[in-house]
Amino acid sequence: MRKAWVALILAQVVLAVAVAISYGTLPEPVATHFDAHGAADAWASRPEYATQILGGGALIAALCVAPLYLARRLPDSMIHIPDREYWLAPERRAGTFDRLYAMGLAIAATATGLFVGMHALTVKANRLRPARIEPAETIALVAAFLTVLVGVLYAFRIRPREVDGPA
Repeated sequence: MRKAWVALILAQVVLAVAVAISYGTLPEPVATHFDAHGAADAWASRPEYATQILGGGALIAALCVAPLYLARRLPDSMIHIPDREYWLAPERRAGTFDRLYAMGLAIAATATGLFVGMHALTVKANRLRPARIEPAETIALVAAFLTVLVGVLYAFRIRPREVDGPA
């Protein structure tokens, strides 16, 4: 779980530093949204943009982590996982919820990485006149995000030997 916390904190710091470094280079107003062809179709002031990207990254991270942390407080009848009785047995319950929480942290770090990428593309797009984003770069960013997300989900699949200890 420590590695997942470090990854999330590092991702959030990278996002904050990236926004701080590029803040003064952004135009006023900042193109913040782009249509399917890459043309800017929404704008915000620099402070609004910084608040949106930093707040959005923090909110999405919290939404990835909080439910999996709070799940341990729910009655077993509200937990829907395969082989629920096995995984929520008293001797495995804490380990199961720790693993789910660590997975939430890793997903949050991955989502924050997506925000870092979105910010980088936004900065690049705002250097062009008119502001424009390359759809292929957006597709590549989303594909990279989904690939990492699938990797995280695969890495955190629940295996009995990892919760119970070596077989």
